[in-house]
Amino acid sequence: MPNPVIFMDLPTPDVEATSRFYAELFGWTFNRRPAGEFHEVLPGVKPNLGIHREDRPVTGPVPRIYVMVDEPPACLEKAVAGGATVLWEEKPWAEFEARCAAFRDPWGNEVVLWRDKGTYFRSGHAPRTG
Repeated sequence: MPNPVIFMDLPTPDVEATSRFYAELFGWTFNRRPAGEFHEVLPGVKPNLGIHREDRPVTGPVPRIYVMVDEPPACLEKAVAGGATVLWEEKPWAEFEARCAAFRDPWGNEVVLWRDKGTYFRSGHAPRTG
């Protein structure tokens, strides 16, 4: 049996500011344990995420978090207004018959805004392989 991903943390020097950014952007809530050091993100479905204090800035390649949204362009605009940098505007991802946009948050973490819940196919099912 493969090992499932159960949790992921976002590093940031300012846990409170990062939590506010994502609360305003996605409506996420947080379990502060302890406040300012580690915040468990409660996005509504598992797996949960965490935001932990890391004094060193994020550099180099970073993992990307994919978040399902209804309107990537509107969400991207809101992220930029909060200090994020656009990685790319909404574009199609043909393999999944979906669309996505992406940003780098003010602390260096990368987020992809995924339209159509990541499982949308015009045919109603995933393409057959083989």
